[in-house]
Amino acid sequence: MTWPEILGLVKGYAAALGSCGISDNCTVGILAANSDRHFMSMYAVAWAGGIFVPINTRFAEPEMQYCVDDAKCSVLLADSDHLELARTIRDNTATVKTVIRIDEGETDEGMLSLDELVADATLIEPSGRGGDDVAALYYTGGTTGRAKGVMLTHSGIMISILQWANAVGVTSKDTLLIVAPMFHLVGGLNAIAATTFAAAACIIGKFDVPAVLRTIEEAKVSKAALVPVMVDMIIDELTRTNADVSSLAKISYGGAPMTEAALKRALTGFPHTRFYQIYGQSEGGPNISCLGPEYHVLEGDNAGRLRSAGKPLPGTELAILDDENNPVPARETGEVCVRGMSVSPGYWNLPELTEEAHRGGWLHTGDVGYIDEDGFVYIVDRAKDMIITGGENVYSTEVENALSDHPAVTECAVIGIPSEKWGESVHAIVRLADGTDVTTNDLMAFCRERLAGFKCPRSFAIRAEPFPLSGANKVLKRELRAPYWEGDERKV
Repeated sequence: MTWPEILGLVKGYAAALGSCGISDNCTVGILAANSDRHFMSMYAVAWAGGIFVPINTRFAEPEMQYCVDDAKCSVLLADSDHLELARTIRDNTATVKTVIRIDEGETDEGMLSLDELVADATLIEPSGRGGDDVAALYYTGGTTGRAKGVMLTHSGIMISILQWANAVGVTSKDTLLIVAPMFHLVGGLNAIAATTFAAAACIIGKFDVPAVLRTIEEAKVSKAALVPVMVDMIIDELTRTNADVSSLAKISYGGAPMTEAALKRALTGFPHTRFYQIYGQSEGGPNISCLGPEYHVLEGDNAGRLRSAGKPLPGTELAILDDENNPVPARETGEVCVRGMSVSPGYWNLPELTEEAHRGGWLHTGDVGYIDEDGFVYIVDRAKDMIITGGENVYSTEVENALSDHPAVTECAVIGIPSEKWGESVHAIVRLADGTDVTTNDLMAFCRERLAGFKCPRSFAIRAEPFPLSGANKVLKRELRAPYWEGDERKV
C-alpha cells in the first residue's frame, strides 16, 4: 500500500467513526493484534477528534474491562480474534455502546462492520485537535492494583518521535519492522514514526521468530524495534537457520533492561547491525535516553558503557534527585527524574497520583540510578514496587492482591528475581495459614483466573518465619530480593 492509499482509508474510517458519534474527546478502545487496520484505526480516531485507547490483549478479561470502564470508551474496535471478548466487555459495561469489527469478514448480530460503515458514511474534515490535547491513553499496571491511563498528547507524541528519529537516524529510505505489540509504545510509536517520515513499514500480527526472519529477508527490513527477549529469541533462531538478515542495519531495543550476557550474544549474532538502547517509560513520553552504537562494543575505551542507559535525548532534562527533591553529586544514587515537552501530563482522572508523580516539577520515574562524570545514566534498582518481565510492567501489589484472596494465604510478598530469558521473573513468597493444604500449582491456577498470564508468579517460595518489616511496619522487599541479586551491580 502507498501512503496516499492509506490516507484515503483513514478518511473513510474516520467518517465511519463519526457516524457512530465519535467526536472531540470521545475515547475509543482498540482491542486487536497488530495489523494495517489497527494502525489506520489509531489515525482515524484522531481524525474524528477522539482519543485512542489501545487495550493490552494479554490482559485478563477483568483487567481489560477495567481499562475500558476507566477510559469510558463508547466504541470498541476489535479484530476477528477478539470479537467475542469485545462483546463480553460491552455486555458488562455501561460505557460501550458499539463494537465495530475492523478486519474483513462477516459480523455477528449486535456488532457493526467497519467496511460497511465506511460504505455508507460521509467524509468529514479532520477535527483540528492537536498540541496539548490528549491523543491517546496507554494503560500501565497500578501500584494499588488498578491500571492507570497514561495520557499522551499530540505534540508530546510528535516530539518523542522526532527525538527518537534524531537518535536512531530513521529516514524515508528505511523499512521499519513493526512486530512489538502496538498496544505498547515500542510498537505504537514506531508505527507512527513510519508515517511521520514516510518510511516503509512491515506490520506483523504477533511475534513469531521464523516469520520475523522471513520478513526481514523478503522485505529487506533495515530497522527493527524490539524488546530484549525478542532480540535473544531471534539470535537463538539464527544459530539454526541461514536466514539473510544483512539488510538489518539498526535495532533499537527497550521496554526492559537487557542483560550484559544477552547484549554480547546480540552483538556477536548481528555483527553488521548497529544497536540503540532506548530507556524510557510510558509516563516519560516514552523515550528518555539513548545509548548509541558506538557504545555497543565489547572492546576498547567505550566498552565500559554497555551497562549504561546512555544520555538524555535532546529536549529531555534528566536529574538524579534525593528524597527532598535535591540533585545529588555524580555517581551518587537517587531517583531518576525527568522533565521535557514529550513527558506525559499525567494519569487519566487521577489528579492526586499525577501530582505525586510530578512533584517539584519533575516526573519521578521510580527508577534508582546515577549519572557519571560524562553524563551517562545508569539504572541500578527500582524504587517503584514494579517488575519488568519480557517488556511488560507488573506491579507486585496487583499480584499480592490476587494471591491474598486465596483462603490459605495469610501473607505474601511478590518480587522480581533475575531471569536469563525475561530479564526479571515474578516470584511470590507466601506464608500459609496453619493446617492448610495447598500446592504452588493451586496458587498458580488461582492467579491465572484473576490476572494476565505474564503477571502470574513463575515461581513460589513458602515461608514459615515472619517477613522483615520496616519501622513503619512495611515489608522490606529489598531484603527479600537481596539473596537473588547477590553479586549483581544492577538489581533490575
